Amino acid sequence: MLEFWIPMVLLFVAATVTAIATRRKRDRCLRFFNKEPVMIQMKSGTWLWGRLTVYPKAIELNFEKPSPDALGNIKSSYVLYPPEVESIHKILQPPPLPGTKEYKKWEKEIERIAHPSIFRRMRRWFWNLFNTLRDAVSQSLSMILGNLKSKSVMGKISGADKRAGEIGNTLLGTIPNAYEPVLEKYLSKRVIVEMIEDATVLEFSGLLQEYSGKYLLLRQVAIQPSVDTGAPLPDRFDVIFPRNQALVRHRLD
Repeated sequence: MLEFWIPMVLLFVAATVTAIATRRKRDRCLRFFNKEPVMIQMKSGTWLWGRLTVYPKAIELNFEKPSPDALGNIKSSYVLYPPEVESIHKILQPPPLPGTKEYKKWEKEIERIAHPSIFRRMRRWFWNLFNTLRDAVSQSLSMILGNLKSKSVMGKISGADKRAGEIGNTLLGTIPNAYEPVLEKYLSKRVIVEMIEDATVLEFSGLLQEYSGKYLLLRQVAIQPSVDTGAPLPDRFDVIFPRNQALVRHRLD
C-alpha cells in the first residue's frame, strides 16, 4: 500500500503547490506598482487612472473618488482582461509628494536601485544561474518522476506520468525566465528607451530597475502625460513600458 500512497501524496502536494504558485504569479515589473496609484495610457490614446491591483492575467484599477455616471451608477473600479492588457501603451506611477515620509522612502529606494549592495547582486546572480539551469532541472524532475512511476503501483494508473510531467512544467513555469545578458548589464544604469508614438520614434531616459518577458520598468522618467486627472502632475514618473512597443537603445554615462 505504501508503494501506492506515497507517490500519490507526493503528486497531490506537488499539484497543490503548483496551483498556489500559479494563482499568485504576477509579472515582476507590474508587481512593483501593485496597490499604488497609476495612470495607464492605452494604444488608442485613452487614459485610465486609479489604484492598481495586479492579478496573474488581469489588472484592476480602483478609483480614488468614484462619481456617478449619466445613469447614476457609481463605478468604483475598472478591470482590464488579457486582450486589453496587451493594448496598454505605458503605465505611469507618480512619485510621492516631496517632503513626506513616503517621498524620503522613495528616494532611499532609488538610491538602492542605483547602487545595489553585494547581497542584492549575489541574489540576482544565483537567480539567473537557476534560470540558466532550468532545462537541466526540468529533465531531472522528469527522470525522478519516471523512476518513481516504474517502481510503484502508481505506474499502472493511466495518465499518471503525463499529469506528473504537466505539474513539473507548470511549477517551473511560474518562475520568471526572461534572462537577457544585455539588459542584465544595464540594470541599475540610466538608459534611453525608444518607443514609437504616432509614427515618430520618441526617447525616454530613466533608471532601469527591472525587466520581464513583457515589460521594462524605468524610474525617474521625464514625461508629461496629456491628461487631466484633476490634480497637478509631477514632471517625472516611474514608468512601465511594454517590450513589444519599446526597447532599450542606449546606456547613459
